[in-house]
Amino acid sequence: MVLSSVSTSLSLLVGLTAALPHTLTPRQDSARTVVYWGQNGGGTIENNDLSAYCTADAGIDIIVLAFLYSWGQGMDIPSGIIGQSCFITHEGEGQNCEALASAISTCQSNGIEIILSLGGAVGSYSLSSEEEAAAIGTNIWKMYGNSGATDVQRPFGDVFVNGFDFDLELNNGNEYYPAMISALREGFDTDSANTYYITGAPQCPIPEPNMGVLIDNAKFDYLWPQFYNNNNYTYPCALPINGNAAFNYDEWVSYTAGTPSADAKLFIGVPAAPLAANGSPTGETYYATPEQLSDIVSEYKGHDRFSGIMMWSAGFSDSNVINNCNRHRFGAKDISTGIQVTVRLRDRGAMYPNTQVLDSGNSQITSSSFVVEQSQTPALD
Repeated sequence: MVLSSVSTSLSLLVGLTAALPHTLTPRQDSARTVVYWGQNGGGTIENNDLSAYCTADAGIDIIVLAFLYSWGQGMDIPSGIIGQSCFITHEGEGQNCEALASAISTCQSNGIEIILSLGGAVGSYSLSSEEEAAAIGTNIWKMYGNSGATDVQRPFGDVFVNGFDFDLELNNGNEYYPAMISALREGFDTDSANTYYITGAPQCPIPEPNMGVLIDNAKFDYLWPQFYNNNNYTYPCALPINGNAAFNYDEWVSYTAGTPSADAKLFIGVPAAPLAANGSPTGETYYATPEQLSDIVSEYKGHDRFSGIMMWSAGFSDSNVINNCNRHRFGAKDISTGIQVTVRLRDRGAMYPNTQVLDSGNSQITSSSFVVEQSQTPALD
């Protein structure tokens, strides 16, 4: 996924109207930037301090926490690892999650929406009935929404998120997920003081192989199709940069118009670095350079439902330095207006002590000596 900042210069009418848990006004950029944080894959690591991505100059509007990735088969409380430290058990206990909870609060105070994601490309999740789906949805709301619940553990304490994301890349009982979404929305209805969102990261082919049944039967507020890693489907699709597959954004507009998500805001999902699509050089074909992404944004920024760019992921963005800027700082706002990014990296040596910035002509790349265990880092690819 890709990190990018978004500008009012895109001339879009979409505003950020959520009443966040804090009273500060959320950002009012017309289009927005979404970035996944917490898991990466490919041996990549992000800054474990979430709040580092929530400063005014970071250019990020929505952060998706990745992932809760294990539920079902008798387990009605999802578990997962978010970031490098926060582990959530199947009993709902949050281990080493205090710093993350504090950072979530800081980000929300700065007008950043925080969404908690379910799924990922690697995990163990399934549903066997509508009843199971509803029970899991109710528990998720109690644990992570402003529920006031005392009969479940709350990994983030009193801190609550702004919504829930579905990145289902396994297909095992997916027809039951609309019942989970209904249970979540029932929870939303009990907290009229705050606005919550249901978001989704489907694959770009239509019909969508894993989440189509959800989109057909449940309401999503934001959808950010992944326009990468999908050249081999029956109906392949990709960004319009290499000619290997069609860019079917317009088909997504038409398709969702006939679903409960007819009013969903649409984002273009892209990799944040050449290796981000699948963690290896074979995925470089899916990566859009700033110039290529600028052309895409320029063409679609005037569409009614276009709402911005989604990037996978924070760690890959940090590894992709262009003209002294992380990839997420060199975002939709800057490339659509032609403004040269001049923001310097914030003390990169302190944030990433094992990362070296290398000069490569007119751009820069980084090399890192970090080593990440792959077994517990589900990737969104």
